[in-house]
Amino acid sequence: MKKIGLIAIIPLLGACFKKEIPVEKPTTDSATAQVVMGGNYANQIYYDLETNSIIRQNNREVWDLAFESGDNGFHILLNESRIMAAALSTETDINALTSDAGLTYTWDYHTGNLDSTAIGDWQSLGKVYAIDLGTALAGGSLGKKKLKVLSVTNTEYQIQFADLNSSSIQTVTIPKSATAGFTYFSFAGGGSLQDIEPDKGTWDLQFTAYCHVFDEHTPYSVVGVLSNRFGVKVQEVTIPFADLKHSDIVESAFEDRINVIGYDWKTYDFDNGTYVVSSNRTFVVKTVLGRYYKIRFVDYYDENGIKGAPKFELQELIP
Repeated sequence: MKKIGLIAIIPLLGACFKKEIPVEKPTTDSATAQVVMGGNYANQIYYDLETNSIIRQNNREVWDLAFESGDNGFHILLNESRIMAAALSTETDINALTSDAGLTYTWDYHTGNLDSTAIGDWQSLGKVYAIDLGTALAGGSLGKKKLKVLSVTNTEYQIQFADLNSSSIQTVTIPKSATAGFTYFSFAGGGSLQDIEPDKGTWDLQFTAYCHVFDEHTPYSVVGVLSNRFGVKVQEVTIPFADLKHSDIVESAFEDRINVIGYDWKTYDFDNGTYVVSSNRTFVVKTVLGRYYKIRFVDYYDENGIKGAPKFELQELIP
């Protein structure tokens, strides 16, 4: 078995007191930023709004599963950037599953609700899953695996896996991260951990390709922005970016789903074969540190005209 291991107020003396002079509230200037995902959307980029910087990025092909950390965490995510899918079998013995014939594949739901994952509550089921590894960047299928999750504790998971039609079973222990929301794992080479997600308190947005499920049964690859499910909330507003102030924020309008920004701030112009950005759409992000930023997108192409380079304007909203 592997172990993958104050202002002080001074009284004015005299016959009368002068009126207090209002103190102007601090403001911040807007800034423009751009991230480069690549023309084939190979890069997954983690972004921090406070520092207006990339915290980390990775090639989206290097991981397959993400295991929820936290003492009570048990959810397992698929790499939706590749349109991975999982199918629940009736088998309890991993050796007994050799084909996915007759099985129904499902996908993680794009809202990020951990109770709407393809693998779901594996603890109550105790079954073996067929895993479709999705599509490679270069095109073509990445193949299929079979997976059984044996156990989870407050510190680790234990899993078994193999190629779908193989009897060569690997058993691996996957430690929970003490700082990140998930531990990332690749089936390749007998199984390995991948250092993907930054500490959950250090980033706000992820720029990535991901799977949007239409009509609950039609998966489609889209490219956009997902938010950090561990503390970040987002709302879209109708007030223009330039006019939006902190006093316009409605706390109750913030949403927990990770795809509030999503992908549809741009549309595809079929006549010209290009993406057109809806720069009149404004979002407010309540960051993982509890600060407020307004964002709008202004471009989707880099200086060389290559797609996959979202350019956006952002500004902190200060009360």
